[in-house]
Amino acid sequence: MVVDETEVIYVFSKEAVLGSIARLVSQPIHEHFAGYLAILRSRSSDPGLAVGPTDIKEFHERYLHVMGAPNKSPFVRPFKSRGHGLELFNSNVAGSYGASSIRAGGALADIFEISGSNRNVNYELKKDHISVALKVLLKGRRVPAASLAAFLYRDYGFYIGTPDVAQVLQIFRKEFGLAESIKAQRVLFDALFEDDTSAFPPDSLVALAPETTANA
Repeated sequence: MVVDETEVIYVFSKEAVLGSIARLVSQPIHEHFAGYLAILRSRSSDPGLAVGPTDIKEFHERYLHVMGAPNKSPFVRPFKSRGHGLELFNSNVAGSYGASSIRAGGALADIFEISGSNRNVNYELKKDHISVALKVLLKGRRVPAASLAAFLYRDYGFYIGTPDVAQVLQIFRKEFGLAESIKAQRVLFDALFEDDTSAFPPDSLVALAPETTANA
């Protein structure tokens, strides 16, 4: 029996996730950066794609939902532009990103292009969204990308050959339209994110229920 390393599932350790959260909450990242991430993810395969409320809701359900949290506050975010740090927040995602709310002004008004209304609203990113997002959502400080990936993927495992955080970062970059191999995506990543894989100790990814396979 030979262990096939590609069949080992690696997950982030609790310590790695907590360290990631600490790095994220130390920066003035606006809470609506979550919606911006949702749009980046949804349009990663097609930059011209208009994104709807269901895409933002799905991002929250997939990556920000906390098992066991109260129904009225089921989500958590590691952003603290208002000084709260890691906090649970309410389930009314649609209301937070409603057309009327965005058009009324605020952080997203200069980043999102809105069309339609109510359930038929669509979100697109304005041409200068990168520079505006850096200024308005991030206060000029780039986001530690590996830490963000560790937080978003805290409940997920990875079939990767070796427990290397850099490999997980590449998965994150591909999923969120920030791939190194595509110039426009690389420019976006370099403007808003920084590679902080060096902040993770070697034991940040741990094996979970490895499987063995027989090689004839």
